[in-house]
Amino acid sequence: MKKIIVPVDFSPAASNAALFAGELAAFYGAEIWLYHTYETPVAISEFAYPLFDTNELQKAADNELELLKEKTLSNLRTAVNIHTKAEMSLLQDGLTELCDALQPDLVVMGISGKGALTQLLIGSNTIKAVHYLKYPVLVVPPKATFIPVRKIGFACDYKQIQKNTPLDLLKKIVHDFNAELLVLNVDYHNRSFSPDMLHESFVLGELIKDTKPEYHNIESEDVTEGINWFAARHKLDMIIV
Repeated sequence: MKKIIVPVDFSPAASNAALFAGELAAFYGAEIWLYHTYETPVAISEFAYPLFDTNELQKAADNELELLKEKTLSNLRTAVNIHTKAEMSLLQDGLTELCDALQPDLVVMGISGKGALTQLLIGSNTIKAVHYLKYPVLVVPPKATFIPVRKIGFACDYKQIQKNTPLDLLKKIVHDFNAELLVLNVDYHNRSFSPDMLHESFVLGELIKDTKPEYHNIESEDVTEGINWFAARHKLDMIIV
């Protein structure tokens, strides 16, 4: 793992994600890109016109990124190489272009459960990134702190596994941290079962057999509740979905 991109909006959740990414980068000897996008606000009137000069917006964004960079470095035990980039763009467009240019191993983003507005803004951007990016996204909860990963849960529905899951990265993390891998499938009275799942489970077993995984079947009417129950019971450090 050599490159990590961290999109930030200068919220507490994003700052925590940057620190988490810094610890991860220190472990792997990777470099970080702190990335921020902004749009030009306009006045609401009969004639739309910019409220701020774009040069002022750029300088302010660059300054905020430098402050976040310094704050992140000051909280790391091991120094890492941190780059910054701010630009006027929609987050989806800018982040996609940056990822295609840098080819990161991981994109790290924060997510918050506080307040309806905060959850809407931060949560929606993070969840959208999971869908449109072609790169693995690590979602960091607001109170999460980095610790050596000892137990990883892989929530698997046994559908198009090779297409939908970055198995090489999964195996690398398991091996690098010498972690346990627990594969779990959540279902309720086999309502999601299909014959193709047997083939997919066999394929997965062959592809990750060198990680020596454990396999678990969870009975739950709600998939999220089933995963949360399993994570708490087995004290997972990371969940991959």
